[in-house]
Amino acid sequence: MNRRGPRFLVTGATGFIGINLVRRIRTGGDRVTALVRPSSPPERRAELERLGVRCVEGDLETGAGLAAAAAGADRVIHLAGLVKARTAAAYFRVNATGTRRLVSALAARPDPPRLVVCSSLAAAPTGGRPPVSLYGRSKLAAEAAARHGAARLPVVIVRPPVVYGPGDAEFLPSLLPMARRGVMLKGGLGPRRFSLIHVGDLCTALLAAAERGRVVGGDDPAAGVYTVSDGVDYSAEDICRALARALGRRPPLIIPVPGPLVFLAAAGSELAGRVRGTVPVFSRDKARELRCPAWTCTTGRAAADLGFRARTTLDHGLAELVRDGIGGRP
Repeated sequence: MNRRGPRFLVTGATGFIGINLVRRIRTGGDRVTALVRPSSPPERRAELERLGVRCVEGDLETGAGLAAAAAGADRVIHLAGLVKARTAAAYFRVNATGTRRLVSALAARPDPPRLVVCSSLAAAPTGGRPPVSLYGRSKLAAEAAARHGAARLPVVIVRPPVVYGPGDAEFLPSLLPMARRGVMLKGGLGPRRFSLIHVGDLCTALLAAAERGRVVGGDDPAAGVYTVSDGVDYSAEDICRALARALGRRPPLIIPVPGPLVFLAAAGSELAGRVRGTVPVFSRDKARELRCPAWTCTTGRAAADLGFRARTTLDHGLAELVRDGIGGRP
């Protein structure tokens, strides 16, 4: 194992993106510490330990364990965050306050490491207006917390769009039953455009940002902020048809659903979640995002500064998932 390479701290290492990132880092022989919550699934923690990852229990909300986890780290990749919650307070408590606590712990070190914050395209203001969803606003607040520490440590922000790949438990699994039935629902009556990125390509971008590229700060608000995708703008129909091809099915019948019905369905999903004691993926907050005609981004600055180029096409990525069983191993 390469003992001279960078030492990484990864938050959110037990999640979909995190476990893929940690595997990539360990394949390269570099050392990894993972900040894990006491409530993290034991099977995920066990996999990290099998990979030779040092696990440190901690909590971004309280700051517990952050100093111990960050000790000796040269690079920090911050993935941890809430992607679904019942209230704005819950989103901000984890995504914004948690990031602020992490930044404070890193900035307190005599040799602060380079910090890569994995944000979201949902954090990007639209037309000069705030993000449309509570989730997006909380991620933008997380970016602001990271910027606040930029005078003390180098910070890079990466904003991915929809991410899919092995271990995806939300995006593709939500489409799969409809694709198999040959009828797919599309939120909204007008055209919708999306950028996508395979989790392997996102890991490549995050690791590149950990090594090179501009950092946030100065007079340019775009400095150190990178959007990444596979470089293609997809319609909702494109995505549905690509999934059908991967499954060996005919192109599905795509039925647009009017906005009010989308919101009604989202409210019903939230009510069902409350009855079951769960937080559903589909909510009114997600419905607000579905109202936007485009969730797309460019990759020019990531290509120029980070040398980033996506290698996985949607057809190839979906075919691989179907071959391995949609979602693949966790």
